[in-house]
Formats: sequence, C-alpha cells, structure tokens
Amino acid sequence: MITVPDVDTLMAGDLGTWLAGQDQARKDAKSRAAKWWIAGAVIGLPFLLGLAIEGFLGQLFALVGMGIMAICAGKGAMIRQAVVTSLKTQMNTTLARTLGISYSAAASFGEEFELACRFDLLSSYTRRTCQDLWQGDLGGTRFNLYEATLIERRGSGKNARDVTVFSGVILKMHFARDFHGVTLIERQRMRLALFGDSQTKDGIRLERVKMVDPRFEKAFDVYGSDAVEARYLVHPAYCERLIALEDKFEGKKLKALFHKGDVIVTMESDDLFESGSLDPRRDRELLARTIEQFRAMADMITSLNERPRG
Repeated sequence: MITVPDVDTLMAGDLGTWLAGQDQARKDAKSRAAKWWIAGAVIGLPFLLGLAIEGFLGQLFALVGMGIMAICAGKGAMIRQAVVTSLKTQMNTTLARTLGISYSAAASFGEEFELACRFDLLSSYTRRTCQDLWQGDLGGTRFNLYEATLIERRGSGKNARDVTVFSGVILKMHFARDFHGVTLIERQRMRLALFGDSQTKDGIRLERVKMVDPRFEKAFDVYGSDAVEARYLVHPAYCERLIALEDKFEGKKLKALFHKGDVIVTMESDDLFESGSLDPRRDRELLARTIEQFRAMADMITSLNERPRG
C-alpha cells in the first residue's frame, strides 16, 4: 500500500509557512480584480444606454458596452486565476515531492489520449485542452495523469454552439502482469443483445465477458478479445477500487482499457486537485480533498497491479 501524507503533516511543514506568507498576494489579487470589474461597469454601462436608441447606432453602442465589460471582467478573472494557480502549484508540488513523483500545472496530450479516442473512451471533439499533470512511479508502477476538457462545435451558422463533451481525468499506468489481448471496462449501460453482445473498437472485435463476481457484474460491463485473459486481469476487488475512485473524484462514466501492457482510465469529473484559493481559510479543506483524491488513485494503482491470491 502506498503511504500518502495527511493534510496536518503537510501544513505543519514548509508549505504552511509559505502559505502564511501569501496573504498579501491574495489581497492584492482581489483588489486589482475588483478595480477591473468596477472599471468595466463604469465605462461599459453608459454604452449600454444605447439600447434606448433605435436602429444600428443603438445596437453598436450596446455591443461596444458589452465588449468593454467582457474584457474588463476577463482581465479581473485572469488576475485572480494567476494567484490561484500559483498557490495550487505550490501545494500540489509539495504533495508530489513527498511521494517522489512530479506535478506540473501545464500538461500535454500523449499517445494514451489517441488510444482512448480510438477505443471510444472519449467522445469526438473540435477543441481540446489539458492541465494538472502528475507523473512518476508509485509503488513500482509508472503512471501519468492529467485533466482534459474536450469541446465539440455543433450546429452551423446562428445555431452553432460549443458543447463540453468531456471534462475529467485521463490516467495511464503500466500493468504488472503480462497480457496480449484487449479488455475494455465501462459503467453498465442499457444494451440490446438479441444477436450477441460485442463491440468492434479500432478494428478489434470485443465480446462481452461474464464476470464471476456478481458485484462487478452489476456495476460494470467488461468486453475483451480474450475472455479467459479478461477474467484473469480484472480481479473482483477492482470493482470496489473503481467505485472508490469515482466517489473521491466525484466522477462518473468511468472507463478502463487494458492494451499492450498499459491500462488507461478515463472518468468525467469537475474540480480535480484544485487546492488553491484566494480564501486562506479554505487551504486546509482543499488540500485535504486533493490528498483524498490522490490517495484513491494510488489505492487503485496498487489494487490493479496486485497479483490475485490463491
């Protein structure tokens, strides 16, 4: 089992001292942001009075007013977010350092993302962004994890709109046991199986695999290119670990793919690892939540790479 430090241990060390010294930076960020918001209202609102003017001129004044207010609001939000990101980076980096791994607020998509797309762990998208990269070795298991947001442009012309089709975590880890086939795990869903239950992903036919453990069978669907190997890989205890991961991450629609020695997990979730705040009274609460989220992930990694007993 991987030992994850508790919030009291981290806050009692250098991190707590550093956070105490950030009070002025937080106050300054709030003040500067408020000035931009006030400026936007003072300058932009008079232009909005143009709505009282009929015709093109009135519409132009209103658009200018809304533009000014939006720019000022955005500038204020950027000032606040810069300080929050600095706080979060320091807190998460401290947690990562105690575990002998690394953390970066910036991230980039890797081959695991392309593989997740090919096997439909992720939805089609038009734009993508990612952040909060954790990577290294936990208990002898190499892994990397980051948050991703996928946005799809739907409709056309005046009806065009951006829809967030995925916002959550992408996790890749190297599996301890050898396997040669492909196994897919996903939350149980409604399905029609009049002529068999199978899926074809990336040109590979995956048949539904009946699991021995009724708890797992009730919660998840398992598909694989090799039923014997799928049962060997997917230990019954994984059901509890996967559900615990969803609970800690406040997530949903968890999916896992076993492919060529690696396991890729995707899960929709909001506000992961958000340990930074402009309110110092929330430092302990937010750091504690980040620690619990990370502990759930570490426990799942340990469970996935634990050889079945007996």
